Amino acid sequence: MTEEEIRVRSVYLFLACSQTVEQCKQRLIATLPTPPLSSRLLLDRAIARELGLLFRYWATRYIWERLGAEEADAKQLNLALLRLFTSGLKLPRDGSGLRYAEMSSVAEHARELGHRMTSAIGIEHPPLLAELQGTILAWREAVLRHTMEALQWPLEPLTKSIKEWAERRPEIS
Repeated sequence: MTEEEIRVRSVYLFLACSQTVEQCKQRLIATLPTPPLSSRLLLDRAIARELGLLFRYWATRYIWERLGAEEADAKQLNLALLRLFTSGLKLPRDGSGLRYAEMSSVAEHARELGHRMTSAIGIEHPPLLAELQGTILAWREAVLRHTMEALQWPLEPLTKSIKEWAERRPEIS
């Protein structure tokens, strides 16, 4: 892949996953009692961070599976994606997302995400955990679909999607 291809494909994938993070975050937050605005902002960031770590893991793993024979391309694309997720979703750089790589199933990912969210929000909230358990497979499918699109689609439709997102939402929070 050229540098331009890597840039376009990684930006497309980041924006698609960010949109999915936002949708999933809203569903999870809707299960919580209405917090004060300051708490809402902290919850918002914490949940987006935890979803971002998991979604980045799913995307990078799929990239390695699909591009394993083109190791240099997989590495460059994953590095670009790592930078975008880290800066765009303000993910920690402490290696905490590597925990997902130690797990072999979506059920384990759901349990880990539930623990992380419980820790992040400070309480165990059964409706949030139930929503997470009930929708995590759909989230994974969405991330894998976005990753497949980023890898397989020609650059033109990817670039068009990026421009459309930029016009609708000039800044990722």
